[in-house]
Amino acid sequence: MKNTHILNGDALLSKFPSSIPGEKIVFRECLVDGPVDFDSFEALILGRSKYLDETYPGAQKKPYIPHVSEELREIITSSDSNRIYCWFEADLFCQVNLWYSIFLLSDHLGEIVLVLPEMTLQKGFAGLNEEELLEAYRNPRVLSKNERSILRRLWLLFQKNKSSEAKSLAWTLDTDLPFLMPAIEAWEESIPHGDYPGKPKAELKAISTELKTEEFKYIFREFQRRLPIYGYGDLLTNRLWNEIKKED
Repeated sequence: MKNTHILNGDALLSKFPSSIPGEKIVFRECLVDGPVDFDSFEALILGRSKYLDETYPGAQKKPYIPHVSEELREIITSSDSNRIYCWFEADLFCQVNLWYSIFLLSDHLGEIVLVLPEMTLQKGFAGLNEEELLEAYRNPRVLSKNERSILRRLWLLFQKNKSSEAKSLAWTLDTDLPFLMPAIEAWEESIPHGDYPGKPKAELKAISTELKTEEFKYIFREFQRRLPIYGYGDLLTNRLWNEIKKED
């Protein structure tokens, strides 16, 4: 049996047990950040590369094309695998990447299974040792055809920023995939409306006021503690914080 593992980043790759057989694909994107409404894979690659280069100049040690894009392309071409393991966590950052992975696997005829860490949102796979990662590998959740269909549709709705429709879909799987609704609610709450900047920015401002500091490292640490559901890294959170300071 040929297995393929889609890993949620290089951090997991660096600690992935060598005893687990199969090809490894590293999902290095952050689709929760920036434009995603493109009508083809090639358009998405070009659009995302341009956005990330312009938004985070110098942050990427290797160019998006091919360092990121070829890994995504491998997801499409992994359809000859008998079983595909999706190693993603429950936060919004990871969930959006999972939805896109399932979308890219639309033509896959074999099994797709989800490996979700049985840990707090703050730690995820980073909090698992080798034996715990092996245990997670041995006990994945096989996604049904209906679940795969809904996860694909969640990606399409995320592209169009239709969070209300996404919540309605997720509700149908609330018993089987209970992690979907919290992530989608976090997405919905992140959308600005009127004078409200969205929950992440609002929380960053509140933290700065409460801690009486504008020093990012302290604000970021508290933001991660309060809102682990977003799964935002330091680059994305720092961009939001800098936007807040400019707006003020």
